[in-house]
Amino acid sequence: MTQTNQIRPSNSPWSSPVIIHKKKDGGIRFLVDYRKLNSVTKKDCFPQPTTEELLNRLGGHRFYTKLDLKSGY
Repeated sequence: MTQTNQIRPSNSPWSSPVIIHKKKDGGIRFLVDYRKLNSVTKKDCFPQPTTEELLNRLGGHRFYTKLDLKSGY
């Protein structure tokens, strides 16, 4: 893949090593080892609420708003 310029070496602190693994059936699996990157990535302090939590917050209100942002960008 380096010979065809699909991937190239990187010195970035955010890069992760790529591994090509041969599967038992003869196919190949493209793997990326993100362990080093994960060790320096900050966890989200405010995780996305679950669908159940969002639905519970909707109850008991009189007015609701619906926005269509499909063409907003």
